[in-house]
Amino acid sequence: MDEISLRQEILKGEDNRRQFKREVTNSLAIASEVAAFLNSAGGHIFIGVERDGAIKGLSTQQIEKLNQLISNAITQSIEPPVGVETENVSTSDGTVLVVTIDEGPDKPYQTSDGYFWVKRGSDKQRANSRTELKRMFQMGHDVYAEMRPVPGATVATLDEGAYGRFYTEKYFRPVPEDEVMLERELTASRLMQGDLLTTAGVLLFSKQAEQLLPAFCLKAVWFKGNDRSGIEFHVNDRFVGTLGEQFEKGMAFFRRWNSRIADNRSFNTSRLEIPEYVFEELLTNALVHRDYFIDDSVKLFVFDNRIEIRSPGRLPNSLTVDAIRHGVRRDRNPVLVSFAYDVMKYRGLGSGMLRVLSAIPDLGIENDVEAEEVTVIIPLATGQAPAQGTEA
Repeated sequence: MDEISLRQEILKGEDNRRQFKREVTNSLAIASEVAAFLNSAGGHIFIGVERDGAIKGLSTQQIEKLNQLISNAITQSIEPPVGVETENVSTSDGTVLVVTIDEGPDKPYQTSDGYFWVKRGSDKQRANSRTELKRMFQMGHDVYAEMRPVPGATVATLDEGAYGRFYTEKYFRPVPEDEVMLERELTASRLMQGDLLTTAGVLLFSKQAEQLLPAFCLKAVWFKGNDRSGIEFHVNDRFVGTLGEQFEKGMAFFRRWNSRIADNRSFNTSRLEIPEYVFEELLTNALVHRDYFIDDSVKLFVFDNRIEIRSPGRLPNSLTVDAIRHGVRRDRNPVLVSFAYDVMKYRGLGSGMLRVLSAIPDLGIENDVEAEEVTVIIPLATGQAPAQGTEA
């Protein structure tokens, strides 16, 4: 990093990726800052810079002590062990020590005083909630929300007909009739843990999915106008059941809207505003790749000028919006991914987001880390309300 690049970074101010420090003298203090970046999205610590961005610089002696302090902090005060990069950047106002921390691959990271730290804007905070800690363990591949057993989800709640049809189509043999053998098959497929179905098992094959996991539903609203806080709408619905059932109901909702968009060429004719495979891909992603540690619904919002598909959770496993636009995929829920395409009868497997982006070049993708929500936005060129006589 040269002086120009350094000053450009400093001008952006402190946020969840940049931290300014005049000086650091405490090993545990710098360890907690590093751990917060590791448990979040990574970033830089600029030492020798005031909170207001003024460069004060460091002496050669200070830099030598800081490098030793940082080395001791990351080797003795952070678990699991990790490496960071330090760089001395000379400026006309003095030398700044830049500590670069990548997002940690083995989350969560803990400091020697027993705390887990995360970034909250420009500050760090202790991660105290069980949900947040579970999410970090998941990102470190130690636990998955989809593999948690669901209280009350015994094998009696399994939809044996639906599971039997799936099993026969996938494995070319009938499902075991013996309950012990059935449970063994479910356990081997990671759809059951102990004597209970997992979250994935319930979402895919339980006849009581709505009762067992009521928060994991699909909410669909077709608004009048473009304001999400508006109280007038054409359709306001809630779709429950297995992921397959939610997918079908969600697609029916989109088809209902799609078929009612009047063609500009004729008042009495209609056309598909958005290719159906676009909705198939985006709805599948929203249902399969969402964060199931968060008790909230996937939301489908249709406005006159756009469609929003909102999924709980930030992008998983270091995935970025730019990476998505280049065809990169990360699976937060590997069990759901391995089964859902069969259960949901999704026809676009293999085309992925690149096919969607080809059809909708100006597709918006927003990863709101603070709100923990990913929103995909389909702009509508027509900006039209339903044609006359199509009011729901």
